[in-house]
Formats: sequence, C-alpha cells, structure tokens
Amino acid sequence: REVPTVCQAGRTSGGPWLPPGRPGAAWEKTGFALASGALWGEWCNNLSCASGAECFPACHPQNGFCEDDNVCRCQPGWQGPLCDQCVTFPGCVNGLCVEPWQCICDDGWDGNLCDIDIRACASAPCANNGTCVNLDASHYECSCAPGFSGKDCQKKDGPCVINGSPCQHGGSCVDDEGRASHASCLCPPGFSGNFCEIVANSCTPNPCENQGICTDIGGDFRCRCPAGFVDKTCSRPVSNCASDPCLNGGTCLQHTQAICFTILGVLTSLVVLGTMGIVFLNKCEAWLSNLRYNRMLRQKKNLLLHYNSGEDLAVNIIFPEKIDMTTFSKEAGEDDI
Repeated sequence: REVPTVCQAGRTSGGPWLPPGRPGAAWEKTGFALASGALWGEWCNNLSCASGAECFPACHPQNGFCEDDNVCRCQPGWQGPLCDQCVTFPGCVNGLCVEPWQCICDDGWDGNLCDIDIRACASAPCANNGTCVNLDASHYECSCAPGFSGKDCQKKDGPCVINGSPCQHGGSCVDDEGRASHASCLCPPGFSGNFCEIVANSCTPNPCENQGICTDIGGDFRCRCPAGFVDKTCSRPVSNCASDPCLNGGTCLQHTQAICFTILGVLTSLVVLGTMGIVFLNKCEAWLSNLRYNRMLRQKKNLLLHYNSGEDLAVNIIFPEKIDMTTFSKEAGEDDI
C-alpha cells in the first residue's frame, strides 16, 4: 500500500471522521475541520486533503513514533525524517546497512569498517606521475604524463616513439624503454642488418651434409643430396640394397655403395671396397702377403672380411685367368689369421 500521509493541522480533509493528533486518543466528529494536531499514522490512508491542504508521509510504524509537533522520533538504530533509514556501524566509511549496525562494503573496499582500499589503483601502479583510473575492482587504466607511455607509464618515449621504427621486414624496434640514445632492431628469421634490410642467405654456412649442394629459397634452404643420402640436410644414408640389385644368388651388403661378392674358383686378383675408396690388389704377391685374405684363398668358399671395428666388408673377386693354388700351400695357417 502507499506510504501513509498526515494532513497539516487547520486544513480540511475529505473524510468526515477525523482523529485527534495523538495516537490512542478518542475520535471526535468535527465535520470537515481538524480538531487538533494532524492526522496520524494509517488513518490518513484513505483520506485526500482538500484543496490547499498539505499531506506528509507518516513515520515508519515499527521504527519510530509521532509527537505533537508532527516530528518522527526514531527507535535506536534508525534515522531519517520518517525513521526508515538504518544506522551503520560506528566508523563505517565506505559501506552501507540493511539492518541497524551493519557495515556492508562498497565495491573496491574491505575490512570491518570498509576502510581498506582494494581497488586496482590502490597500489599506485602508474609510474612517472601517471594518473590511475579505476575501471572496476580489478582493472585500471593509466593516463600518462607527456613523454611517457606503456601500460603503467613505465616507458620513456625514446627514439622508437619519437622518430618511429626504422626496422624493415617486420623487425621490432628496441630502445631499452626509452633509455637508449639510438634505436636498434630485432630482426625476424631470414633477415639481418642494422635495420633488418638484408635478406639472409640460408646457405651460409652450408647446412647440407655429406657434400650436399645448398640452394637458398628466401629464408630457407633446399639440399641436393649426393647418391646414397637423403633428408633435409642429406644426413640420412639410403640403403642401396633395398632394390635387391644382386643377381644370380648374390648377397647385398650395405656399404658406401651396393656390391656383390661370390667365390667361383681359382683366384687371380682381389678388389676390396673400403670406407675411404677402392683398393685394387692385382698381383698375387700383394694380396698373398695379407693373412686375412690368405684364409679365404685356402678354404675356397664365401667369406666376409672384417674391419677391426667389426664392420662387415664386402669383397668382389675377379677371375681373368687361372692360377695354380698349390703355390700357396705354405702360406700362413688359420691359427695365424
């Protein structure tokens, strides 16, 4: 319902029954004239003041009471002309109440008395005389003084701001937050120079391994690998035996190149493929003096030679003419090999 109103003494009211000005007093029938004082409390709810009369809201029925002088007297913990405003806890500075003696803090304040500033600007984040503006409880914005910039006005306007960035090709201008006398550039990959003006050669130094040939392709490179190697930098050897190149039952061994070996009969010369090149032993006395080869000659069957490291060595035997194997009967025995 609407807030009750009272009619000022001496005015007329639209109702025939008018109460005295004090609560609890008897009603008096006085026609349209007020007997004494003003209408009190809810008795004015359904009355309308006649032309010229002044109507006023009544005191809160629980929080206060009305006296003869038409003034509300409030109960403890309440205040205001109508006793409808609660009293906050003593000392509460940035808060409000719903019931008496409360201190409910406004946004950005904390503590029993709401006297602790927890707004974003409370820590004074703006440097160099910048002005902090609270956006909400956790966000702020700095208005920087002339000559300074940055989120917290921490950057002095140096060459990068005053003169603009001289960096090309997307380079970043660096001036040590305004402390440097000259600007420098931080270049992206593929560029160099004081101002990132030089397109870098990706082939210097040559990234291609195993004598691969490098081609610069603008910020990157491509390697043309020699036979036997693949990958971006020619670092991975290719198995030449993958295509099964050996015919007539030959066995393929992975080495610097695919070779086949077999022993068919009497030997006249020996070809050994090593890691550093091909060694030709064309004379009998040359390879007969090597005891590792002598064992293979005497047993007349397929054998593998081995490096001292244990790596298999493929051997190719060539037969341009026959020789008498009896001439090798006194060579070193197997125990000497």
